[in-house]
Amino acid sequence: MQCNPKQLETLDLAKNIVAGSVSVSVIEIGLTIDKNLDKPVVRSLFKNENGQIGFAVVKVLVNRFIESFGFSTKLSETQLEILTVDTLDKFSYDSLQDIILFFKLARSGTFGTTKRGVDSNLIFGEWFPMFMEMKAEAREREHLRQKKQTDESLLSIEDVKKSYEKIKPNNSFRDRVLIYIDKITDGITRLELEDLIQAWSEDEQKKPYLRELKAKRLIIK
Repeated sequence: MQCNPKQLETLDLAKNIVAGSVSVSVIEIGLTIDKNLDKPVVRSLFKNENGQIGFAVVKVLVNRFIESFGFSTKLSETQLEILTVDTLDKFSYDSLQDIILFFKLARSGTFGTTKRGVDSNLIFGEWFPMFMEMKAEAREREHLRQKKQTDESLLSIEDVKKSYEKIKPNNSFRDRVLIYIDKITDGITRLELEDLIQAWSEDEQKKPYLRELKAKRLIIK
């Protein structure tokens, strides 16, 4: 399995948590839902040969979470394994960092308190939906932020001409458009790119160069 830099970073984090060479408490301090939005999802990261790493790290996090409660009745090993599998399933389209943050918020009473113990029904029936609602709000904030950035970068073709008429005057206009596309797509996300493509598809001036912009899909994942 070939991994991109973000996936490798999260895989290393998972391995270090399993090995006990990193403090989960320290990791928790810097986590927010907004910062987690661009992290690799569990489903794509912990598959094939990395599946065992995924199970092992979530098992560590589940054990740590359950042990943080002072109830006299503890879950059995079988129950802990079931809870681990449930966690991997529920967070399959979310990140390892989301799991860490979710357990932190649940432990600290963000979703409410419990006097009857902790089990899958409480965790995923009551607390998990609250976390998903918080994450949906974060996604909406991020979408609005990206849309604003995209809108600000939507210059007219005339602006392109003015921007590059003094740069490489011997280049064709298409070459200058390609330079312009490189400039406005530098550092943007795939979602921002799709917004940009949609905007260009509705602009008669930019439509002739839509194919060149769409080619960025091969680079921006």
